[in-house]
Amino acid sequence: MSATNRQSDQADGGHPANVIRLVMPQGVDITGDIAETHAARARSIANGSLRPVLLDISGVGSISRDARAVFSNSRTSSAIAVLGASPVDRVMANFLLGGDPPPCPTRFFTTESEAMAWLGSYPHA
Repeated sequence: MSATNRQSDQADGGHPANVIRLVMPQGVDITGDIAETHAARARSIANGSLRPVLLDISGVGSISRDARAVFSNSRTSSAIAVLGASPVDRVMANFLLGGDPPPCPTRFFTTESEAMAWLGSYPHA
C-alpha cells in the first residue's frame, strides 16, 4: 500500500469495538512531536473513553525515544495492536514496546486481520 492511499488517524466503526486506527507516515522518522500529534487525535476520537487502537508503523523510518515515551504514556487505549509488515518494522516495534511497561495490553502483528481479531477481544467504554 502506498503512502498516498493509506488512511490515517480515524475511527472506523466497521472494525470490532470501534477501533481507533493510527497510521504513522511511511519513510518518516517518528519524533515525539509527531507521536504527540497522533496521540492527541486518538484522545479526541476516544472522547474520554478507553478504546482499542491499531497503531500501524509499516515502513516508518525510525521511532525516537521521545515518541516511545508518548506512546507508552497513552491512557486512552484499552489495548494496542502494533502493525508492521517487515522484519525492520518488528525491530522498531520491539523498541517501541521495550520502554516502560505499556499501560494496556499491547502486541505486534504482521497482518491487519489478526490484529483486528485480537483487538476485538478488548472492550471499550
